[in-house]
Amino acid sequence: MTWRERIEAMWELIVRLPPLYVMDSILNKSFFPEFSLFQYQPSMSWAEYFLWILIMTLLFVLALCVFLLTTGQLQDIYSLVTLLSLLYMSYQWNQNFPVPLDIKHSSDVKHNYYDIMQNAVTQIFLSYTFTYIWTLRKRTLPRNGIRALISLGIMSSFMFPSIVCVVSQDIGYLYWVTLISIVIPSSVLFAEVWICVRAVVWTLRRIYNVIKITISAIGIQGFVEHHWIRLRVPKVLRLFWISRLFYHFTMLCLEELYQREATLISVHSLDYQSIIIKLFTQSCENFVAMLGMTSIVSFLAHHVGVFLAFCVGSDSEEDRNMGTVSAILFFILGLQTGLTGLTPDIRLARLCKNFCLLLTAISHFIHSMIHPILMSLSASQSSHVVRHLRVLSMCIFLLTFPTCLLMYLWSHYSVSTWLLAVTAFSVEVMLKVIVSLTVYALFLLDAYRNTFWEGLDDYVYYIQSAGNTIEFLFGIFLFCNGAWIMVFESGGAIRAIMMCIHAYCNIWVQAKNGWQVFTKRRTAVNKINSLPLASKSELETLNDVCAICYHELNNARITRCNHYFHGVCLRKWLYVQDNCPLCHKLIYAPDSVTSETQENNNQEDDFEELDPGVAAPNGFQDGFQQPLNPVLIGRQDVGRQLNNGTFQPANTLRVQQD
Repeated sequence: MTWRERIEAMWELIVRLPPLYVMDSILNKSFFPEFSLFQYQPSMSWAEYFLWILIMTLLFVLALCVFLLTTGQLQDIYSLVTLLSLLYMSYQWNQNFPVPLDIKHSSDVKHNYYDIMQNAVTQIFLSYTFTYIWTLRKRTLPRNGIRALISLGIMSSFMFPSIVCVVSQDIGYLYWVTLISIVIPSSVLFAEVWICVRAVVWTLRRIYNVIKITISAIGIQGFVEHHWIRLRVPKVLRLFWISRLFYHFTMLCLEELYQREATLISVHSLDYQSIIIKLFTQSCENFVAMLGMTSIVSFLAHHVGVFLAFCVGSDSEEDRNMGTVSAILFFILGLQTGLTGLTPDIRLARLCKNFCLLLTAISHFIHSMIHPILMSLSASQSSHVVRHLRVLSMCIFLLTFPTCLLMYLWSHYSVSTWLLAVTAFSVEVMLKVIVSLTVYALFLLDAYRNTFWEGLDDYVYYIQSAGNTIEFLFGIFLFCNGAWIMVFESGGAIRAIMMCIHAYCNIWVQAKNGWQVFTKRRTAVNKINSLPLASKSELETLNDVCAICYHELNNARITRCNHYFHGVCLRKWLYVQDNCPLCHKLIYAPDSVTSETQENNNQEDDFEELDPGVAAPNGFQDGFQQPLNPVLIGRQDVGRQLNNGTFQPANTLRVQQD
C-alpha cells in the first residue's frame, strides 16, 4: 500500500468521527450546552423534558444517518457546513470591525484604519477559502466565465464592508452594509443546499427498492456484512475511542494543573494514578463509548488469539476468532450489568469484574482451540516432541492461570454472586483441561500398544461423560446464580434474555444431546450383545482384520450376514445406521420386523453377498475385506496411506471417539 492509499484510508476513517462525537455528546447530555433548548436541566417540566427528549432523539438519528453515508456524501456535507461557518465568521467579523475610536457626533466618526486593514486581510482569507471550497465541490456551470464571475462576486461581497468603511465616514448604515455583504454568498450556499436536498429526496425515493433488491440477492446477513466492511466500523470505533481518550486525558491534566495552581501545590508532578482511574471510568460512560472500548478489546484479543494459535501450531480460521468472541462477550456483559448507568466509582469496580469474567471466557476459548490438537497428536503417533510440548505447556497455563486468579480473588474479595460465577467458570475450564489430558494420555498409551485395546472406547466414554455431567451441573449452578442476581441484586431485560439463552443452550440442549448419546450407546450395546461372539478357532480360520479399523481380530462379533467385526467398531457403526458396512443388510432386526420387510430391504441393496475369507476378483485385495461404503473406502485409503500398504495398527478411527 502506497502512502497516498494510506492517507486516503485514514481520511475515510476521520470523516466518520464527527457523527460519533455528536452521538457521544448527546448521550452525555452535553450537546451545545450554550443553547438552552439543548441543555438538560433537572428542573424541567414534563412538557419541556418531552421536547428535549424528542429533539435529542432526532439529532441522534440524524447523526446516525450521516454516519451511514458514503465518503463522498460526507465530504459534501462537511463542505456545506464549512461554507456556512465561513459565512457566519465573516458576518461576525464585519459586525465587530471597524470599531470607532472617538464618537463626537453621529455623522462624524473616526475609524481605526489599522482595524479596517486587519478586517480586510481576514475577509480576503475567508473569501478565498469560501471560493476554493465551493470550487472543489465541482458543481457544473455553463461556462468557466460564469464560475469566475461568481467567485469575483463572492470575494467582493466579503470585502464590501471594509471598502465602505474606507470610503464613507457615516456609521449609520454599516449594519445594512454587513447584511448586504452576505447576499451573494448566501445565494450560492442556498443553491448548493438545494442541489443536495434534491439529491437526498431522490435517494430516499429509491433507497427502499435498493435495500429490498440487495437483501433478496445476498440476504440480510450479507447486506449487513457488506455495509459493516464498507463503513469499517471496528477501525472507526477504535480511532474514535483513542481520540476521545486522548482528549479526556488532556482535559484531566489541565484540570489537575489548574487545581494545583489554585491551591499553590507543586505542579511538577501530577497524580497520574487518579487521572488514569478517572480516564477509565469515562471511557465507557455511554453506549457509543462502550462500543469504542469493545473494539479495542476485540483488537487486543484478536492479536492474543493469533499469537496463541501460532504457539500451539493451529492453522484453523475458527481459532483466530477470539477477537470477535471477546467483543461480543464484553459488550453483552456491559449491557447486562448496566455499565453505562453506574456512578464512576461503581463503574470502575464493575469494569474490573467484567474483565475477570472475560478472562475466564477466553480460557474456555483457548481450551476449545487446543482440545482437537491434543486429540490429533495422540492419534497420529507423532514423534515431534516439540509439538506435544507446545500444546501441553498451554494446558499447564490453563491450569495455573485460573488457580492463581481464584487465589487472588478469594483473598481480596468477600463471597458474592460475581465471585461464585468467576469460580464456577474457572473450575469448569480446569476440569475440561483435566478431561482432555486424561483422554490424551489414554490415546497416547494405546498408540504404542501392539494389540487392540477394546476397552479404550468405554474408558473414554466414561471420562467424557463424567466431565460433561459436571459441566452440566455447573450450567445449572450458573443459571441459579444469575436468577439470584436478577431477583435480588440487579434485574433487567438483557439479563433475562441472556438467562433464557443460557438455559436453552447450556442446559436444555446439552441435556438433550447427552441423553441422545446415552440412548444410542445403550441401544447399540444391546444390539451388539445380541450378536454371537466369534470363537478363537473361527478367528484363526478367518485370518483377517476388522474392515472398519484394520486391526487384528483377536475377538469379534458375527453379524447376521456372516461378517466379522470388532464389537467396539461395530457399535460405533450402529450409532449411524443398522446396516452392515460391507453388504448393507440389516445387522440387527427386532422381532416386530417381518420377513417381508427384511426381504424388501435386501432387494434395495445392489451388493452381492460375500463369504468372509473368500477371495473375490474386485472386492478384496491381499485377503483383506474391502468395504463398499464410500465412507469406509475413504477410511481404508487413509489407513493404507499411513501404513504404506502393509498392515500395522492404525488409529484413524480414534479421532472420532465420543
